[in-house]
Amino acid sequence: MSEATTPFYFQPSRQSPVAILLILARLIRTLIGQFWPILILILLRRRTAGNNQFWVWVGIALTALSVVRSLLMYFRTRFYIQNDEFILEKGGFTRRRLTIPLDKIQAINFQQTFLHRIFNVVSVEMDTSGAKGAEITLNALDRAKASELRDYLLRWKKDNPNAVSNVETENEPYVPEQTLLKLDVGDLVRIGLSQNHLRSAGILLGLFASFAREIQPILGKSTYRYLEEELGLNIHFFWSFALWIVGFFLIVSVLATMVLTAFRFFDLRFVQTGNGFRVEAGLFTRREQAAYLPKIQFLRWSANPLQRLWGMFNLRFYQATGAEISRKQTLQVPGCYQTQIDAVKMAYFPASAHLDWKWYHPNALYFRRRMVLVGIFPLLVLVLKTSLDFSWTWLVLCILWLPIVACWQWQFFKRVRYGLTEEGLWMKSGFFTQSQILLMWHNVQAVELEQGFMDARYELAGLTFYTASGAVEIDALPLSMVRQLRDFVLAKNEVPKELNM
Repeated sequence: MSEATTPFYFQPSRQSPVAILLILARLIRTLIGQFWPILILILLRRRTAGNNQFWVWVGIALTALSVVRSLLMYFRTRFYIQNDEFILEKGGFTRRRLTIPLDKIQAINFQQTFLHRIFNVVSVEMDTSGAKGAEITLNALDRAKASELRDYLLRWKKDNPNAVSNVETENEPYVPEQTLLKLDVGDLVRIGLSQNHLRSAGILLGLFASFAREIQPILGKSTYRYLEEELGLNIHFFWSFALWIVGFFLIVSVLATMVLTAFRFFDLRFVQTGNGFRVEAGLFTRREQAAYLPKIQFLRWSANPLQRLWGMFNLRFYQATGAEISRKQTLQVPGCYQTQIDAVKMAYFPASAHLDWKWYHPNALYFRRRMVLVGIFPLLVLVLKTSLDFSWTWLVLCILWLPIVACWQWQFFKRVRYGLTEEGLWMKSGFFTQSQILLMWHNVQAVELEQGFMDARYELAGLTFYTASGAVEIDALPLSMVRQLRDFVLAKNEVPKELNM
């Protein structure tokens, strides 16, 4: 290959000059974050002209130092690929060289802040196996070059399947890139409205109640007593005020969720590529995340009652990445419809639509155990509260608690189903928010059999399947069946067996 046609990533390359501005901005934010108390004191105290001049020179010196360090970091940062390794040389006053084998790179994500979008550059983050965060970060790279680099790394993974996965990928058909989903304004509104606003309102009410407790020492008595005695407010006012305040916080939580949804998922595009999937979204900071098919451990899609009314799902990819990346950058696609779910299932688990799934319900002990935890124990607390501080409200709650919880838990129990085949697990569960999980056996790294003392009495047990991105649990199945399933999954990639149940 001649030098004229050699890709830029095979020779030492620098980032876009925009990186100088981004590095400088980050340094200034760090300085302000560290010295903001001193800055406030300087602004608030009276100073002489001499003192003013001294602090001006200090500010000039810090700014000059930051500029010099930013320039050094830019000119001394170079990256290239050599001998199937990604090499990053960086440093300001101290020079460092980071070498990462290409097969260790787990995920390649793009991020664009407002400044990135002005100059059409992206921040490139590469996560490696076992990392606590993004091992490799390029602050600013031309978008075309960043896409070219990512395409090469993904192509290298596909051409070297034995280096990145024990899953055969040589015979996988190539899937042309296509947009599966693009959210419009109506979709964003539906996503915002279908979030858990009661939880947000509860948090706001908790903060309000905490504030009411905090001011009691100032008032010299409880807030309730103060309002009743000093302002002459009665119990009817408090009930009306409580209803109004709950409504107010609920409206505030809905509006806040709508705004956050717009910021996070604005102009979301969900794209299927030849190697997996890509999600692009964001108003001010636009993130571009990718899920590489061999790294996807399992899928989960869920819908609450309002989402089910609209036929929408919240889809999540659980993929093998570093711990910090997995926690902070879970690949989530809200507002999916059944069409997108089917496309993802077909790409991740092509045989799922044709396999003969055998469905099982957990034993009734599963229901009784949840009734004890969610029904009986809380009821004992309610009874104790009612006996110590009697009121008709608490008494009615005690009477209604068990029937309501029993109805809720019975419906929940009826919806728990485990689908098993020789290739994987399909689990369905949930009452208010109903969810489904699809797991292929070859992604399981370890299996744990769990049996409590009540399980042992009824010859039942549960299994926990551990993957590189989390665990999936099934519970309250016959012990003999659980043992057979455990042995089958552990031997799946070693000795072929049939799953007879």
